[in-house]
Amino acid sequence: MKLSKKLQTWVDQGFISQKQADKIMESEQSQHSGIMWRLMFGLAGLLIGIGSILIISSNWRNIPAPIKLLGDFSIWGGSIYGAYWSIVNKKDKLKELFLVLSFLFVAATIGLIAQIFNLSGGWHSFAITWAVLGFIYVIFSRLIAVNIAWLCVLFSGIDPEYVAHILEHLFKDHVTMGLITGTVFFGLLTYIGNQLYKIINKAIVMPRAFSFLSFASMYGIAVIGGAIVGFEEVIANIFVFVFLGIRLLLAMYNKNIQSFIRNTHLIELYILFLFLTRYHNLFMSGIGCISGGLLLLGVLYLLKKTSKYIKAMEVFHE
Repeated sequence: MKLSKKLQTWVDQGFISQKQADKIMESEQSQHSGIMWRLMFGLAGLLIGIGSILIISSNWRNIPAPIKLLGDFSIWGGSIYGAYWSIVNKKDKLKELFLVLSFLFVAATIGLIAQIFNLSGGWHSFAITWAVLGFIYVIFSRLIAVNIAWLCVLFSGIDPEYVAHILEHLFKDHVTMGLITGTVFFGLLTYIGNQLYKIINKAIVMPRAFSFLSFASMYGIAVIGGAIVGFEEVIANIFVFVFLGIRLLLAMYNKNIQSFIRNTHLIELYILFLFLTRYHNLFMSGIGCISGGLLLLGVLYLLKKTSKYIKAMEVFHE
């Protein structure tokens, strides 16, 4: 239900006055508008930065090396000054534009210097250097997307072979235990990120971006990893259902109906996945397809009834 309809319902039921409803709506619209404006200015900075790099690269051979460096540092310096001016004068929307430009020109400068002086190092060295030098610009940005992009650049600089070697050494004969450990680990990182965000939300949003990536990794390891490992180990499948069940309980405890619905759908999809992987031979005949479809409908019916029963208990209402 849209917020405007909810507010009107509350007004009709006497929970709030029309004046209070108008103030709530105005506050929500103002907050949403601010986020969208920052996002659009950040997108503008991304397009301008990429366009500048493309223009330079298209005329690369015709530009002398000193001119390349001078032009690059001039534009980069201008974007840094623009970010500083925006912060000092509290121009939040322009600030996002210049911060994104500054972050992009860190990468452009690294690549330019490496090419002019024939430096080599590969993507991992480039990504780590970009992340370290670009951190100062990203940390002042209020755009979650920019912070997530920085974290992705940082983590992509870690050699996956090194990580794989460590994981293989720790969980070579205990794949399911590695699955559980990884899920718990990223769950703790998600919790830490959320707690830090509550403390320093007014200053930076990096913990929120970190929490988002950790949360996505937790689900990826638990559900996707469980599906892959589950081909060989039944315990992995049991773990997936335990994990999703815990998420349902947490959704009920926090009165988060959206999380409850999402996790319910994930359970349904995982049951469908198990059915298709275990009994795919049923679909080789008409009777098998009908039987499989009826079985799936029965399982989904039970899940729907259980979901409706829990909702009827009004656990999501104060």
